Amino acid sequence: MIDPLAHWLIALFLAVFFLAGGLHKFSDFERFVSLLGKYDVVRPYLQAPAAGLVAAIEVTIGLALFTPLPFPQLRILAICGFGAGAGLLSAYLLLMAYSITRGNREIDCGCSFHKQRSLISSWHLCRNGVLILICIAGVLPVTARELQTIDWLHLPLMVLAAGMLYVLVDTLLANRSYLTPNSTA
Repeated sequence: MIDPLAHWLIALFLAVFFLAGGLHKFSDFERFVSLLGKYDVVRPYLQAPAAGLVAAIEVTIGLALFTPLPFPQLRILAICGFGAGAGLLSAYLLLMAYSITRGNREIDCGCSFHKQRSLISSWHLCRNGVLILICIAGVLPVTARELQTIDWLHLPLMVLAAGMLYVLVDTLLANRSYLTPNSTA
């Protein structure tokens, strides 16, 4: 069982995360197609459709996670969103792990919300593992406690703090070569 405040924190953080990620991919679509091509798992003529599909899936997951806020009776969409989010993040994790094991570490992960380059590493796999666990936590049963006014006031601040923590980790991963010279991690 999970407290409803924690559930809404997870749902809203992931909704913003997936919506922002999908919209970011659409906003710089050529760059995303190029990044996808560097992973060398999609034939060149399928790269643009695959990139569009991935970005659309991210936006759809984000919208599914937002849906229960105005329409509580549609909670099933959020559950599907958590499952799809865990699946998509797992695919990203496997794709990065495959590239790392092939020795292809000179690929931008494509996960940074700013234009900064972030080469894939085992730390990205750890980060994605944590995000997968957060998605899984979203499907845990929610206690019957009603959210109080103070909960609703704290929720946006908590989502903002979670987002800031993600951006901090993302920035550290992007700058790890400057933080640990001669690092191959």
